[in-house]
Amino acid sequence: MRLFFAAVTAIAFSFLGAISPARAASCPAEGFVRGAGQAYDRAAAAGTPAAFASAASRFSDLRAISFFALGQYRKDLPKSREAEYLDLTRQFIGNTLKRHGSGLRGGRLEILDCEPAGGGLVVTTRSATGKKIVFRVARAGGGYTVKDVNMQGIWLAQQMRSKFTGTIRRTGSIDGLFDYLGG
Repeated sequence: MRLFFAAVTAIAFSFLGAISPARAASCPAEGFVRGAGQAYDRAAAAGTPAAFASAASRFSDLRAISFFALGQYRKDLPKSREAEYLDLTRQFIGNTLKRHGSGLRGGRLEILDCEPAGGGLVVTTRSATGKKIVFRVARAGGGYTVKDVNMQGIWLAQQMRSKFTGTIRRTGSIDGLFDYLGG
């Protein structure tokens, strides 16, 4: 769980700052990253799970991440409960970011590399504290969306998958995940 929180915190921290002017010109997602940073900065100022969830919803593909997190159990999610699951996942991310991201206002982010990969971009950055953060962004409409983020070798979506599938396996049903997310 600790690794999961580190990865989720990376989302908030990775967006909280300016981009190195030298690398910004070579990264087409620069404006997206700057906009996301401002949204997370406002969420940190508000200090509420709803503010963080709103920022995450605006800059991430939460639906895709949430369904990916179900792994082999995706087929067990009843169509009638999809909206509830997505709402609980959104709340989970908002609560996690509030707990672990509210003190991250005003951080600086330097883009080290911005490479095309899999129809999107893999952007490697360094935080003001020297930590390397990598995130995958993809084209979405006229802009970008965050598909996944990595901090210290941990990918957020993969950590969610591990936690969520482990909970389902341990409890014996998808209802156990609903209980976990709702509790």
